[in-house]
Amino acid sequence: MSCKSPHRRYLSSLVGALIALAGCSDDTEDPVRSKAQMLYGTWDLRAARDMGDGDLEFSYTFQADGSVRNRIGGAFLAELLDIEAVRDALDDEQLAGVSRLDGGNINWVGTWSLTGDSLTVDYDMLIVEVFGSVPILGKVTVPVFDEQLDPAAQTTLGFTCTLEADVLALRGESLSAGVDVAGGGESVGLEGPISQAVDLAVRFLGEQIVGQGLDTQTFLRR
Repeated sequence: MSCKSPHRRYLSSLVGALIALAGCSDDTEDPVRSKAQMLYGTWDLRAARDMGDGDLEFSYTFQADGSVRNRIGGAFLAELLDIEAVRDALDDEQLAGVSRLDGGNINWVGTWSLTGDSLTVDYDMLIVEVFGSVPILGKVTVPVFDEQLDPAAQTTLGFTCTLEADVLALRGESLSAGVDVAGGGESVGLEGPISQAVDLAVRFLGEQIVGQGLDTQTFLRR
């Protein structure tokens, strides 16, 4: 008859435990990830997704380096081609000469920080893009304006941030810069064609999201 020593029985149990741990580690969420790390990536407003492909993109992208982008875009910004400055900006681009754009994007760009459940975003740059289809290449996106915002036009938004799996809830007074959750518009201190582009986005969000009583808080991970 043979029997294992206590030392050998301990080693055998330890090896078995390590094998079991390795087998389930892929299915276990990293318990040491912070809430900020869980926020990294792109989050789409669920109401915008429900509107249908191409009608509206409304998303927040949070990067690990502390940068943030709020993109608002869709077919409703095809009207940007009616702005002379936009047509001029496309003169030497692949979309020059198109009779109609497929749409455009407004990008509020800045930094973000998270303290507990309080999320703060500060925007200090605005980028306007247009997109359309061209032969062979297909969809082409072209930046037409980018502007470092003057202090008077820089915007700070605050949210209460709740995360559960792939669902993000952002509760605050504003849906985006220039759009409050009560449906009213807010001055963002811009001028010229870039202001016209923002006005189109603000009007669309006010009428189609806030004005229709849609959920302005729930975002889904892309």
